[in-house]
Amino acid sequence: MSLDIFISADFWSAMVRVSAPIALAALACTIASRAGLLFIAVEGTMLLAAFFSIAGTAWTGSIVLGVVIAAVAGVVCALVFGVLSMTLRMGDVVAGLTVHVGALGLAPFLAAELFPNGASIGSRSLRPIWPSFGGSVGDVLFHQQPLVYLAILVAIGMTLFLRTRSGLRVRSSGESLRVAQALGVKLVRLRFAVLAVSGALAGLAGAVLGLGAGSFDLNVVSGQGFIGLACVMLGAWQPLGVLLAAAVFATAYAVQFRVDAIGGWIQLFPYVLTLVAMAVAWGRVQGPPEEGRGLPDGAAR
Repeated sequence: MSLDIFISADFWSAMVRVSAPIALAALACTIASRAGLLFIAVEGTMLLAAFFSIAGTAWTGSIVLGVVIAAVAGVVCALVFGVLSMTLRMGDVVAGLTVHVGALGLAPFLAAELFPNGASIGSRSLRPIWPSFGGSVGDVLFHQQPLVYLAILVAIGMTLFLRTRSGLRVRSSGESLRVAQALGVKLVRLRFAVLAVSGALAGLAGAVLGLGAGSFDLNVVSGQGFIGLACVMLGAWQPLGVLLAAAVFATAYAVQFRVDAIGGWIQLFPYVLTLVAMAVAWGRVQGPPEEGRGLPDGAAR
């Protein structure tokens, strides 16, 4: 592998482009974690959202509406996860796996039933906001589709939000249920509201993948939701740190795309990096103490 790829504007432009779904998924998991929820359902949510982004665009003829429908599908998935986890007391892990397995079955079923000739959006795609600068450095910063910039804005906005009074209530839900209850936080209502935000972000992540592929495929997500979960740990549960971690994993994907011709083994690179990053970060950073522990009996609704 030549190191020349790292000085190519095309390589870094691809890295930024690939980082968008990972970053959005990671931010979805970050805000959920800060509220005490382990959003294991992110991968399945992204898969269903990817399908609905294709279906919505095919039905309406509009990429924008396809993205909106994907975000709504993400919200629905996240709320289902919340019902299973909090209302039915299944716990975050079991509820997340239930949503994930359900998505693995539901997405291809809907695709086969609704689009017997294949779910595709033809020549439509998420296009960059500004025209190309001819493969220069300007393309890295400006020749990107809108959801790339949205991921950056979400990370900045989330950082600022967590420092507000409302953000304090969210953080108290993840850091100390006793403090949250002392603040009068209605825990169930708050966590469902946070899940709606997480679901919308995961839905947008799925839309990036689905509309980027142009047609629905069961392997369209390929573990990027779980990589987003790893980014949360690597970024120490801080939105901007998580965004940087997503860029690191996106770089691994960009390397994979550029050197794929030298052998199939390079396809393992992003996943090996995920395992190494989690092994290195494990025990060195501490997440919210209440993450994944569920709600106490009689928690305020």
